[in-house]
Amino acid sequence: MRRPARAARWTASGAAVLAIALAAPGSAAAARADAVNPAPDNGFSATGVWNTPLPANVPLAPNSQAIVANLMQDKQTGGGLWGINTDTYSAPVYSVGPDTPTQQWTYSDCQNLPQLAPVIADSLSAVPTPPGMLVSQGTDESVAIYQPSTDTYWDFWRAQQDASGHWSACWGGKIEHYSANPGIFDNPLGASASGLPLGAYLIRADELRRGHIDHAINFETVRTQANCFSWPATRDDGNTPGPDIACEGQRFRLDPTFNVNTLIDPAARTIARAMQQYGLVLTDKAGALVTQAEDPRPLEPANGGVDPYNKLFDPTGTGIIPESLTHYLVLLGVPLSRLQALPLNYGEPGR
Repeated sequence: MRRPARAARWTASGAAVLAIALAAPGSAAAARADAVNPAPDNGFSATGVWNTPLPANVPLAPNSQAIVANLMQDKQTGGGLWGINTDTYSAPVYSVGPDTPTQQWTYSDCQNLPQLAPVIADSLSAVPTPPGMLVSQGTDESVAIYQPSTDTYWDFWRAQQDASGHWSACWGGKIEHYSANPGIFDNPLGASASGLPLGAYLIRADELRRGHIDHAINFETVRTQANCFSWPATRDDGNTPGPDIACEGQRFRLDPTFNVNTLIDPAARTIARAMQQYGLVLTDKAGALVTQAEDPRPLEPANGGVDPYNKLFDPTGTGIIPESLTHYLVLLGVPLSRLQALPLNYGEPGR
């Protein structure tokens, strides 16, 4: 599946605001204690690629430094920040009950690939579709749905509802026996360009509240290697040739010797620890360097109508940084230069 590169939502403004906030007297950020309660995992197999911690010593790709140097160049190309996408170019995650109405979705074929209609037909059949369901803002229009009673998961790309209430999608997929699945769609299914399920890697707001992420997370970047994907990915939409460009599906980790306690924001510390313990997976292209967290809009009614990330993402603890910037500044202190690229297909069973 080839898909257009996506733009990130943030702009590069705000560095001066951050500098002023960091210097503000009486900041309580550094004094806040990290939560210790473990967060629930993402529901995939506990022994799957997403939920298995990396060993203390892992081999690195021989060109790890060159790959990371290209990621740093992408960061500058995309505005100079490593942002977190939430309500735009990410996805809501719905856990639905057994009585949720089902609907036969339609294949919209936005890419003019009618030969794929039979491939996705089963995934569009009898989809539990909650009333008032939202999809991500931006051209991806993604959504993830999980039904515990049937242990089935769906995610969709370019999901749209027409005036009559009928839903369609340009692509996506279904995973049965979700809790036993390692977190990989059968090729060529899945909303992401790499065929990796959104529900496996999206950061959850509850995980940040609890101070613990028990799975690998993702990132996306401006350039991914053309015609190259690495397990656990099943496909790619790479756009750039060259051996030192990261491949979709390639696994990374944050240097475990980096002291995450030097990060001011508790959310940044939580995310950085997950990068060290479980790693990151390159899942797609984007218009900037970004990591994805679940879309907060379905969570707002239970949160007093407020985006929960407005409180969770505050790199100063002062509350003086505009809400429009916090999503793009929270990872400011995480050193991209200290990412480490693992070899292609690292951890693939049978290798």
